[in-house]
Amino acid sequence: MEIKVWDILYREWMHIVKNPHTIGLLFLVPLIYTFLFGYSYSGAQLKEVNTVVIDHDNSQLSRQIIQAFDESQTFHVTGYMESEKELKDALAIGEIKVGIVIPENFYKRLLQGENLPIVTLIDGSNMIVTNSTSRAANSIISTFSYGFSQTKLQQQGFRDEEINSTFFHIPYRTRILYNPTSNYSDFMVYGLVGTILQQVLFLGVALTITREKESGLWGQFAKWKLTPWRLAFAKVFPYFLVNLINTLTTLLVCLYWFKLPMQGNVIPLVLLSCSFTFGVLGIGYLASLFAKDQLSATQVTMLVAVPSFVLSGFTWPLEEMPNFLVGLSQVLPLTYYLDGIRHVLIKGNGLSFIWGDIISLLLIGLVTFFVAFLATSTIVFRKKGAL
Repeated sequence: MEIKVWDILYREWMHIVKNPHTIGLLFLVPLIYTFLFGYSYSGAQLKEVNTVVIDHDNSQLSRQIIQAFDESQTFHVTGYMESEKELKDALAIGEIKVGIVIPENFYKRLLQGENLPIVTLIDGSNMIVTNSTSRAANSIISTFSYGFSQTKLQQQGFRDEEINSTFFHIPYRTRILYNPTSNYSDFMVYGLVGTILQQVLFLGVALTITREKESGLWGQFAKWKLTPWRLAFAKVFPYFLVNLINTLTTLLVCLYWFKLPMQGNVIPLVLLSCSFTFGVLGIGYLASLFAKDQLSATQVTMLVAVPSFVLSGFTWPLEEMPNFLVGLSQVLPLTYYLDGIRHVLIKGNGLSFIWGDIISLLLIGLVTFFVAFLATSTIVFRKKGAL
């Protein structure tokens, strides 16, 4: 009997419309992620970036400049500091993103013609923050430059048309910390590599249980239902080692092939990577435990993996996202891993700066494995057809 194209086409279409999982995957998932990504970047531009000021001048001009920064949409002046070291420490922690330093006797020396600049220190570990804040700061200083020039020239007897043709700039300089050359690869590659490591790990461990189910060998593990840790350890430990090897090899490629920076120490990075691997394994193992087949397990882990990079705060700051997305990001391992990567590899911070990330990753792993152990002991092997 001859096979007709239209018969195969009809059969394939019927397979799609009669399978709820397929319908959801093909039609609902794109809509869900469109809304998710749209809301993630709904801020359109950075607003209210935490900023501190060192004002050694304390003149009317310096106070007006600070007020202009605070009243702009981009900056939010949260306080004042006395030393540049204190400011840099706050930038290293991530407590602030921008620092403004106005030198001593700035206004008087400016009137005397000295070139003594206002300095803006910016956290360069996030290129979005760097680009947005440097542009906004430059715009504010340029506005004051014209106002200052107009006042100065009027005092010297210049007419308005002469003032428009004569323009003195207020000296201004930007210092970008952690990525002074604004190299996009220094900022982006580490984040994408972390995302790839998570995706590979998810795919590997998500199939570990469903593979046994599809081959009919799942029932042999029923005798371990009272000691579920044995099954979990046997299934996930190989993937733990695989991910550590992958982390090492990708890091070496980044460092020695692409010459990316590594400002921090190896020990914090190892602890962070182990914790990240543990957290991802917990989610993948739990998904595999409840999935019917390998396709279902892959779909579930993809639902977690796809939005992780956008919601991690690595590119677009979490502070600019709606609260419900910030809450969602707090249960995703990649959020904590990339935050730790930024601290260790880009900023050069030590273990004390990433303890919170490590603990969060360990908690994700502990909770998901605990739920998996309970399910193994009480639910999984009681399901019809499980044995």
